[in-house]
Amino acid sequence: MASQVANSATKNSGSTFKIVVYCVQFFFGGWFFVHGLNHWLSFFPQPPGSSPAGAGLIGAMIESGMFDLVKGMEVVSGALLLANRFVPLAIVLAFPVGVGIAFFDHATNGDWFGTGTAVVIIIMLCLMAISHLDRFLPMLVCNQGDPSLRGVKRLFGNSEGED
Repeated sequence: MASQVANSATKNSGSTFKIVVYCVQFFFGGWFFVHGLNHWLSFFPQPPGSSPAGAGLIGAMIESGMFDLVKGMEVVSGALLLANRFVPLAIVLAFPVGVGIAFFDHATNGDWFGTGTAVVIIIMLCLMAISHLDRFLPMLVCNQGDPSLRGVKRLFGNSEGED
């Protein structure tokens, strides 16, 4: 009886975790998708930055074309998260942009709202990454072995033979 209760509690906590992660994934994906598209479709004005340093950084990124790349990554990763497809890849794409936004909000705003936003962004990214940690673990080995074509062969359905 006690093991059934423990199994039920574990199942419910796993179910709750899954629901929380999906909520975070779809919120984050929607936020990235809409703000990425806004760069080209102008649903709302682009925030200019709330400090001289922030405005200068955004201006330099727009002028150099880097903002196009960042917003493109936001659109792609946001669309993938919303579609629930290639989610580990979407998380990898979202991480550098999300960390950059978090750092920007914390460093240039210097107020509780900017820091709070930064913390929430990092928590959401980490929660999504932890929920797919089993997909990332193969990348986190110290001695990964020699380069090979096994992955390419596996991708195209041919798992026979060596390198």
